[in-house]
Amino acid sequence: MDYIIAAHKQIEQTVLYLTVIAEQTREAIIVADFSGAIQFVNTAWATMHGYENSRELIGKQINVFHNKEQMKTDVIPFIEEVEHRGRLAGPVEHVRRNGTPFPTEMLMVLLRDQMGKALWLIGFATDITEQERTEEELRRYRCHMEELIKQRTEELEAANSRLQSQVTEHEQAGQKLRRQAAELSAANERLREQICEKERAKDELEEHRDKLEQRLKQQSDELTSVEAQLQDEIAKRKKEGEYSKKQSDAIKAACERLRTRIGELSAHSHIAKTDVCKTIAPLETPVSLSNDEEILEHVFRENVALQKPELVNAAVDKSISKEI
Repeated sequence: MDYIIAAHKQIEQTVLYLTVIAEQTREAIIVADFSGAIQFVNTAWATMHGYENSRELIGKQINVFHNKEQMKTDVIPFIEEVEHRGRLAGPVEHVRRNGTPFPTEMLMVLLRDQMGKALWLIGFATDITEQERTEEELRRYRCHMEELIKQRTEELEAANSRLQSQVTEHEQAGQKLRRQAAELSAANERLREQICEKERAKDELEEHRDKLEQRLKQQSDELTSVEAQLQDEIAKRKKEGEYSKKQSDAIKAACERLRTRIGELSAHSHIAKTDVCKTIAPLETPVSLSNDEEILEHVFRENVALQKPELVNAAVDKSISKEI
């Protein structure tokens, strides 16, 4: 009997130690029998479900922590699986004292005695409301990010498509520019050749112009020389003309006086032809006579032929001597 009492006290002491430990942990703990009656809950469990005192829950059924739907879909199947396996972990939904549901992550263990008989169910629960809220936010954020990624991907694909189009356009533009550059290079080469040809033509033209200028200068010098010679010749001819005019005027004057004198002498006597020739012989000069002078000489000779030679000869000699 004393042994039984000692064993019972030892069990009570162990339970007391376990109770103290359970009260100090932050994890919610519950102990229930297979009828569902609550044997123990710690303060964390009571607080999690909206109760101020854990003692008020002793002896109540575990359905105070669940609604009917939760008992049917979550709790009963979970307990049955624990009885079959011995322990089980998984999500189980609870309700608070005010009826607000909240999610938990449960670990339930089947406690047996030394003979293997099932005695109690020990449950450990963690409120995962914040975790689920965080997961929901993460899920929404992930969905949002996926949407953003999808949108960004579409934008990038569109931008890539535009870029490809621009690259194609740039390549086409580059090919066009290269063709234009080749055409411009060819045109530049042709222009350079034309410039070279024009420079050669310009050099030839300048050379030809220099030759022409030299030739013109030479011809100008020749013309100047010819003009000087012509001026000298004109001056000389002018002097000769003046001299010839003076001689012709002297001859005409002498002839006029002779004609007068002959007319005077012809009125007194007859003159022989030979005497007339002798009379006019001294009148011959190296100066050529004009047609009028030749006619005058002919008339003079005919008239003198009718006069006396001796009278004409003396008069002519005297007249010529005065003139010369």
